[in-house]
Amino acid sequence: MNTAIIIVIFIVALLISVGFLILVLTLVPAINQLKSLLFDLEKTSSKARDLTSKLKVISEKVDEDINKVDSLLNSSKKTIDIVSKSANLINKNILKRSAGIFTLFSALKFGWNFAKKFKGGK
Repeated sequence: MNTAIIIVIFIVALLISVGFLILVLTLVPAINQLKSLLFDLEKTSSKARDLTSKLKVISEKVDEDINKVDSLLNSSKKTIDIVSKSANLINKNILKRSAGIFTLFSALKFGWNFAKKFKGGK
C-alpha cells in the first residue's frame, strides 16, 4: 500500500477514536446523572406510596367519623321531634286548659300581698 493511503487511514482512525473518546467523556456524566435521577425518583415514589397508604387510612377514619356524626344527627333529629311533640302536647292539653287556674294563682298572690300590706306586714 501506498504511504499516503496509510496516513489517511491512520488520520481517519485517529479522528474516529478521538470522536469516540469525546462521546464517552460526555456520555459518562450524563449516565451518572440519569442514575442519580432514577435513584431520587425511586425514593420519591416510595414516599408517595407511603403517603397514599396513610391517606387511605385517614380517609377510612374520616368516613367512619362521618357515619358516626350522621347517626348522631339522625338521633338528634328524632329527639328534637319527640321533644317538640311533647312541648306541643303540654301546651295544648295542660297549659291552655289550666290558664284560668294560673291566673287565679296570680290573683290570689296579688291579693295576699295586698292583704299583707294592708295589715302592715312585711
